[in-house]
Parts: sequence; structure tokens; C-alpha cells
Amino acid sequence: MATLRATANVNANNLTTQQSLSTQIISSLTVTQGGVLVDNITEVVGGPKTLLTAADYAEGTKVYLRNKNTDTVDLYISYEAAGTAGQGAWTRLKAGEWAFFPWMAAANLRVYASAGTGCILEYGVFEA
Repeated sequence: MATLRATANVNANNLTTQQSLSTQIISSLTVTQGGVLVDNITEVVGGPKTLLTAADYAEGTKVYLRNKNTDTVDLYISYEAAGTAGQGAWTRLKAGEWAFFPWMAAANLRVYASAGTGCILEYGVFEA
């Protein structure tokens, strides 16, 4: 068993005429299963890869994704059921961008790259 501690700091000036924004959010989670892996995603829109299978995880599992590319290859992520062949809503992570979110594990998490040359994906899945 391990502890995952996620910290987000947001500091912004001149976003509004009212005042600056400054906040810190800290969340701790006792992890019973999971870890961080790296994969080269070469699948494209017509045949996305199933990264995480919903049946293997519980509701509320935390997922970390990071597009480790330094060029223009984007990574697309979907929570849609299998068989939609890249159709529907996708989230895009540009080179260097990352995301950390709770996953309901109601549908598989699927990914594809904007180019068949590959996208280096660092990902972690943490179940409490």
C-alpha cells in the first residue's frame, strides 16, 4: 500500500479586473494498486488503442497522463465504449501537456496519436 499526494498550485495575475488568483489544492489517496508506465502510442484515429480496461478498475480510480513528446505529435484520449473507431468526443494533450483526473471506469479509456510515428505517453493509474 502506498500514498499518492497530488498538489496543484494556481497563481494568476491580470486575469480579471477584480483581483489576482492564488490557490493551492492538496489531495492524498491511499493506493492499493497501480503505478506509472511509459508506452509509445502509434495507433491513429481509425484504430485507437485501449489503454485501460474499465472492468479492471473501480469507480473513482485516479489516472495520470502525460504527452512526453517535444514536437507536434498530439495524444487523444476518449472514455467511449469500444467500437466507435475514433468518433465522438476526445480530449487532446499537446506535446508536454499532462492531465490528472478521477476515472469512473464505466467505459474503457482509449488513446491514439495524431501521427503514426508515435507519441510517448507516460501514464499512471491509481486505485484506492
